[in-house]
Amino acid sequence: MKRVVAAVTAGALSLSGAALMGASGAWADATTTTTTTLAPPVQGAAPLPIFLNVTTVVGSGGTGVLKPAVGCAQTNEFLVGQTVVFRVFGVNVATGGTPLTPKNVASATVVIPGVATPAPMAYGNHGTSAFWSYGWNTTGYSTLGIVSFQIVFTTKAVPAVTKVVKARQGSRIVRKRVVVKKAVPSSTYTYTQAGTAPPSQLTLNAVPAA
Repeated sequence: MKRVVAAVTAGALSLSGAALMGASGAWADATTTTTTTLAPPVQGAAPLPIFLNVTTVVGSGGTGVLKPAVGCAQTNEFLVGQTVVFRVFGVNVATGGTPLTPKNVASATVVIPGVATPAPMAYGNHGTSAFWSYGWNTTGYSTLGIVSFQIVFTTKAVPAVTKVVKARQGSRIVRKRVVVKKAVPSSTYTYTQAGTAPPSQLTLNAVPAA
């Protein structure tokens, strides 16, 4: 719609300004249209039962070259020996956007390649807000480069909400139970870095030589 209006306006200006333009030539509409095929959303095309916002920050520990310039700085570039803190905020879309807390989460884990056991995330206060986190000390981790970690959340099932109502059946008044809110089954969502550019993915680097 904006391109059409612009073209009409340009035409009107060319007519009203013809005397001023003289032999300079006709007014040209320089509007161009390009078509781009969009890739699938990073979360996938199917409806999501869970939405997660995942970031990584460098832990405040460490000394010497491993000591971060500032505490808990958000980054995806780490040195072997530093602590990668995974932070997660999320909502349960299936229940209308309820924040993910221990009340409705059955399990929350970080899966790291080469680490046999998934690490449980903890929910707690950080400053003036609460969220999920896990600190991974990378000391001794031998694989350098991109770390293709996964964050896996499984929600608790929510039972249906019912109530008893009165209804007339012929000459009688009977009571029956009706569903006020449908039950919401447990669901699992796995976050990965797949589809994002390599410079944006969690990367582990060797400690620079002294």
